[in-house]
Amino acid sequence: MRSISLIGVAVSMLTAATGVLAESPLEWTNADGTESFQVGGVIRFNQRYESWPTSTNRGFGKLNFDIFRLDLKGKYHDFYTDSSLLLQNDQYTSIEKAYVGYNINAKNSVDVGLVYKPFAIYPYPQNGWTYHIPFFLGYGDNIAPGVNWNYNDKDWDIKLGYYPRMLDTNLRYAPESAKYSDLTENAFPSQSKYQNEKQNQFNARIVKKFDTSVGKQEFGVSGAVSQLHNSITGKNGSYYAAAAHANTNINRWNIQGSVIHYKYDAKNPDGVSNDVTLMGTNGITPAYFIASEGTVSSLNVAYTLPLKNMGKLKAIKFYDDFSYFDKKRSDWAASQMNTTGMMFIASPFLVWVDYTWGKNANILGGSSNSTGFTSATSVNSNKWLYRVNLNIGFKF
Repeated sequence: MRSISLIGVAVSMLTAATGVLAESPLEWTNADGTESFQVGGVIRFNQRYESWPTSTNRGFGKLNFDIFRLDLKGKYHDFYTDSSLLLQNDQYTSIEKAYVGYNINAKNSVDVGLVYKPFAIYPYPQNGWTYHIPFFLGYGDNIAPGVNWNYNDKDWDIKLGYYPRMLDTNLRYAPESAKYSDLTENAFPSQSKYQNEKQNQFNARIVKKFDTSVGKQEFGVSGAVSQLHNSITGKNGSYYAAAAHANTNINRWNIQGSVIHYKYDAKNPDGVSNDVTLMGTNGITPAYFIASEGTVSSLNVAYTLPLKNMGKLKAIKFYDDFSYFDKKRSDWAASQMNTTGMMFIASPFLVWVDYTWGKNANILGGSSNSTGFTSATSVNSNKWLYRVNLNIGFKF
C-alpha cells in the first residue's frame, strides 16, 4: 500500500536540485493568469519480493498494476480547487483529496471539502515508496471532510482544522480508526465488538521556518483532539495526539524527524479490551488493531544527486527511513522498520527501489504478523523480516 502523491514532492525536489522544470500536465490558462485548469495524473506498476514463507510474492516476475491517479486542479481569481481520484489494484477506488479553497489575502487561505489533516511530517512521513509506521497509525496522507485555515509567510506555516467526522471507509486511502460495522467486508469476526469512531476532531500544526545559507529549515509542533464515540454504549470517549517534528535541508541533504505520542480512551462495553483500537481503510489491507496508547518516532535521511548528460535521468535520490513504535504496555514488544532505497527521477518517469526490513509491523508478514502493532504474539512476531520493492510510474 503506497501513495503516488510523492511524485509531486519528487518533481518539486528535482526542480530545486537541478534547476530543470518538470514536464507540465495538460493545462489551460487565460491571458492574465487569473483563471486556469489542469489535468494530470500517473499510472504505476509494482513488483516485490517478500522473505516470509506465507507470502505470495516470493520472486520477481511481471510488473503488476498498482495505481492510476487522476489529478484535477483549477483556479478562478482567488478561488481554487484541488482533487486526486485513485483507482487501485483489485478494483478498489479512493479519494486522496478533493476540496475548494479561497485566498483571503497573500498569507491566509481556507480549504473546504475532503482536506488533509495537518499533523507532524506532512503529508508524507517518509522519503521512500514503502510507508512507515506513522502512516499505519493514521499519521500520513490522511484526509477527512472538514475545513482547514492556512497561514503562510516567510517565518511561519500554521494550519488549523476541524473535521466533524472521518472519511467513509469505502473512500479512504490512508488508514484511520473505524467501527467494525463500517469495515465488515475487510474485517474479522473477532473485531466485531470494536465500534468506535472519531467525531469533532480538531488539528493544529505550527511550524517555524528559517531560510539559511545552506537551505531551508523547519521546526514545529502538532496536536489533535477528538471525541471517540462508541455506537454500542452510546458514550463518548476521547482521543488525543501530540508531536514535535523537524525538516532540515543542508545543501543536497534532507533530514526529517518526528516524535508522536497518542492515546485512544474508548468507552467500550464490558469485556472489550481498551488496550487496542481498530484501524481500517477501503480494503487494500485488512482491518487491524493498534495499541491504544504509544509513542512513534521517525528519522528520515536523504541525499539528492543531480546528473548531467544522462538523457531523461536528471537526478537520483538516496534515502534511509527509520521508524520505531513503543507501546504503552510494557509487556508489548516494540515495532521497528527501516527502508533503504533510491528514487530515479527521469520525468515523466519515476522509479523507486526499496529494501525494507523490520519486526512487529503488520506490513512485514501480513496475517502471519497480524498482531505486530499490538501484543506481538503472532507466528512471525519478534522476527526480522524483509521485502524488496520495485515501483515504476509514468506521470502525465
